[in-house]
Amino acid sequence: MAYDKINPDWIRTGVNNDAVEWAKSFGEFLTQGGRKSSLSTSQIRKFFGELKRIQADYDKLKTELPMLKAQLAYAVGRKPDTKIKQFNEEISIALDSVRENNKSDFNNFVKIAEAIVAYHKFFGGND
Repeated sequence: MAYDKINPDWIRTGVNNDAVEWAKSFGEFLTQGGRKSSLSTSQIRKFFGELKRIQADYDKLKTELPMLKAQLAYAVGRKPDTKIKQFNEEISIALDSVRENNKSDFNNFVKIAEAIVAYHKFFGGND
């Protein structure tokens, strides 16, 4: 199963049906390939937990956004043969689309990530 690349415009213009459908196909893709190569629920939830922590106090914690890419790079280094690599690629594109100090962009990013997490679980993401 393949997936299309994320459309960075969704970060700046808002989440629409196309963004949700993309998240659905990407979430499903991340569950494919069996236990050894799919993205684990714990990996995706750890990342999402960090996003929600930043969102809870965005004005104070927004400077931590660039570290999300470093944390994902570490996860890729630990398990390079899993779909964390593709997750990292798509999330990096989205993070690069969040304009500096733009809470609306960040919230759109969080919504897309939330949709990925939801569909990953829906399609049977493993632990």
